[in-house]
Amino acid sequence: MEIDEAVRGCTDRRMRTKYGNAVYVVQRAFALYPFEEVAFSFNGGKDSTVLLHLIRAGYYLYKKDSGDVAQMDAVKNCPLRTIYFESPCAFPEINSFTYETVSTYGLPLETIHSDFKSGLEGLLKEKPTKAIFIGTRIGDPNAVGQEQFSPSSPGWPSFMRVNPILDWSYRDVWSFLLTCKVKYCSLYDQGYTSIGSIHDTVPNALLSDSSTEKSFRPAYMLTDGRLERAGRTKKTNHKIEMNSVAGNGMNNIEGEQMISRAASIIVVGDEILFGTTEDKLGAALCKKLHAIGWRVSHVAVVRNESFLMFT
Repeated sequence: MEIDEAVRGCTDRRMRTKYGNAVYVVQRAFALYPFEEVAFSFNGGKDSTVLLHLIRAGYYLYKKDSGDVAQMDAVKNCPLRTIYFESPCAFPEINSFTYETVSTYGLPLETIHSDFKSGLEGLLKEKPTKAIFIGTRIGDPNAVGQEQFSPSSPGWPSFMRVNPILDWSYRDVWSFLLTCKVKYCSLYDQGYTSIGSIHDTVPNALLSDSSTEKSFRPAYMLTDGRLERAGRTKKTNHKIEMNSVAGNGMNNIEGEQMISRAASIIVVGDEILFGTTEDKLGAALCKKLHAIGWRVSHVAVVRNESFLMFT
C-alpha cells in the first residue's frame, strides 16, 4: 500500500511515530464497529485529506492483519461512507477538490445541505452510524476535552467521534502530505493555511512573498504552526457555518472567542512526576476553562523546587 510504504520508508522518526499511532486508532475503530456503521467526515481541508489517507492505510493494514489476503487489492481505497456538509459559503476550490477526491478513491458520498445537527440526526435515523472519523486536531477550538475516542456531546445524536490525528501538529500534517505526495486543495499553494468560508478566510499574511511572481508562498512553508489561523478574518454580517461536523455543538463565533482566549496550566507536584499521585487537577481545569470559552494551549507538570524558583 503506497501510503504505508511512503511513511515507513521516510527518515522522519516523528512522522513514523505519529503515523503508527494514528493508523492504530483507525484499525481499532474497524475492529470495534461494523464497517457499514462507520462513516468519515470529509470537508476538503488539509486535516481531513490527511485523515482520508490514514483511513485507507489503516483499513488496508486491518485487513492484512486479519489474514484477508484474497481481498488486499480490493481494499486499498476503503469504500467508507463519506459525509460532506456542503455550504454555499464554501470556496469553489474546496467543493471541486472534495468531489474530485471522492471520485478518485471511490468513496460513497452522502452530501448534506442542512445544518450539522439536523443533518446528523437525519443521517443517523436513515442509516445506523456508531462511529464517525473526524479530522480534529488538538489546536482546534473544539478539541479541548476530546480524546481519540470521544462520545458526541450531550444533546447531539449519539455516535462515537474517532480522532486519529488529535495529537498532530500543523507541521505533522504537512510532513505527511508531502511525504506521501498526495493531492491536496490548490488553495494551500496560494497562501491559505486554514480554510473556513469565503467570507472569513484570506491568505496568511505571514506567507506574503513580494520577491516572486506569486503573491504568497505555499502553506507548508509557514514556520510557526501556531499561526495557521492567522488568515481567518473577523466575521461580517454573513451567516457562517463551519464546514465540518467536528464542532459538534459549537458555532464559529464561539470558536473565534476560544482562539483569542488561550491559557496554559502549570501543575506543581513531585508526587505527580514520580507517578505516586494521579493528576486530576489539570483535566478538571481544562474542562472549567473550556466551559467559559478559554482554550488550553499547554499543560505542564513541574517539580516543587522548580516552582519555588519563580515565586
